Amino acid sequence: MKTQLAIQKFLHNRRGRNLKPKSIQWYEEQLRRFARFCPELPTNPEPVEEFLSRIEGSPETKHAYFRALKALYRFIHKRYGLANPIEQLEPPRCPRKIMPTLESHELMHLLNLAANPRDRTLITVFIDTGARLSELAGLRTQDIKTESIVVNGKSGEREIPISDETRRLLLGLIRANLKNDLVFTGSRGERLSRFVIYRLVRKVMKQAGIEGPKLGPHRIRHAFGKGYLVNGGDVRSLQQIMGHANITTTEKYTSLNLVDTIAKHHKFTPLQAAHAAAQESFFDTSAALREVEEILTRKEAEEPLTEKEAEEIPSDKKANRSAVSVGKTPLLPGLSGV
Repeated sequence: MKTQLAIQKFLHNRRGRNLKPKSIQWYEEQLRRFARFCPELPTNPEPVEEFLSRIEGSPETKHAYFRALKALYRFIHKRYGLANPIEQLEPPRCPRKIMPTLESHELMHLLNLAANPRDRTLITVFIDTGARLSELAGLRTQDIKTESIVVNGKSGEREIPISDETRRLLLGLIRANLKNDLVFTGSRGERLSRFVIYRLVRKVMKQAGIEGPKLGPHRIRHAFGKGYLVNGGDVRSLQQIMGHANITTTEKYTSLNLVDTIAKHHKFTPLQAAHAAAQESFFDTSAALREVEEILTRKEAEEPLTEKEAEEIPSDKKANRSAVSVGKTPLLPGLSGV
């Protein structure tokens, strides 16, 4: 079978399953290069492995190609009975990375830097809901409920709870633009595109001095997931709020919640034991120094002093030292010898 024909049938299947246009586009982009490399669909693993070996870029890029090929071959094998070489391949290694997030003071800085009520409302909704960029771009006035908003995400519509502050800002924005059923619009009432919203949020982040390769609404989404768990939220409700189809995606945020881990580290770190051992060693050294001083004092009492040392001794102490040197008891002040 020609690779291009297999890809077309695969994409028809995905469109028939009502996948999002963005998902269809992703598959097309990943598989187009494979069709050029292998005009005939390979049924053994070597050509597929060679194709993956030539992919340049980050480990995540190579892993994305692997996932697209895995979906393609799974469909072709199930529909036409052709061999699935992906089953004989190990997925490309993809090192674990910590998701970039934002601290509380950075989120507040973003709010303070918003240029107008629309931008402040937009950033507030991102922070309060963890919604995706595409979900807020199409937000309509009828989607604003008493304690939630309705968004259309990857897996369909869902409700996301909102705070009172967020609702007040949204209603204020709606009242200022009664002629439009869209919540977030441009100066001429047009819908804000995803790119415009992304560029807007990225600009505010740069103004706030936030650095990193991933500046945009999705970083605020990560900050929401982390903050929700740090403040006591549970994984199951977080999954519902963020719209994850699989809870394993939501569980990645648990690795960002280090509050309990940090507390245990401060309590059990070996550095504490090292400091304790050093302190104990200090006390042992002090005792040894005192013992040496006592030995030197006794030795000094038994050995005669040089003329220079004798001259340095005060006159009132010379009598006592002389008595000690001949084995007599020194006279105490105020008492006469017998």
